[in-house]
Amino acid sequence: MSRATPLSPDERRRAIVEATLPLLLDRGPEISTREIAQAAGVAEGTIFRVFDTKHDIIHATIHAALEPDAALAVLDALPEGQPLTERIAAILDVLRGEIRRTRSIFMHLAQSSGRLHPPPPPASAGKPWVAGQAPEGRQRLVDAVIVALGAYTDDLAVPTDFAAQVLTALSFATSFPLTEDNPLAESSQLALVVLHGIAKGES
Repeated sequence: MSRATPLSPDERRRAIVEATLPLLLDRGPEISTREIAQAAGVAEGTIFRVFDTKHDIIHATIHAALEPDAALAVLDALPEGQPLTERIAAILDVLRGEIRRTRSIFMHLAQSSGRLHPPPPPASAGKPWVAGQAPEGRQRLVDAVIVALGAYTDDLAVPTDFAAQVLTALSFATSFPLTEDNPLAESSQLALVVLHGIAKGES
């Protein structure tokens, strides 16, 4: 009977991170390395072969959870030949969905830890803490939006990188409901405003 191929350090690291996320969302950063090891199905010592401290595990888990991989895949799969209004609405849907997802993660962490914000890893973890989506994740989203707008360059009055920044900022601003009916919830309507403004004609 052949033995299973041992996991590489990177594979082991990913497996531990995946096992840690449900615990972190349920109980907050006070989880123990013993609980993490049990969830990952490994000995506690195995964890410290790929992570230096528990804070490193928590930081890596939050960072991985905030990576926008699913949103990037959706942006990449947008159909060719979409009318510009539909393309803008689709981009807004993806961006706002990603903002809601990351906000939900932080809400879970805040509730499970009993604090307004999840506590940052200490400086000794060797990595900067960002209260919100990781900067590199945000940049990956902006870059993907630039690509998604690439075929529409001639239809835009501004460069695609500027348009991507506008759509990203607008997605964040409109992800907070202002009223109960919240007309800003409709990305299709918002796309029309982005492209044509709120005035009639050339007023």
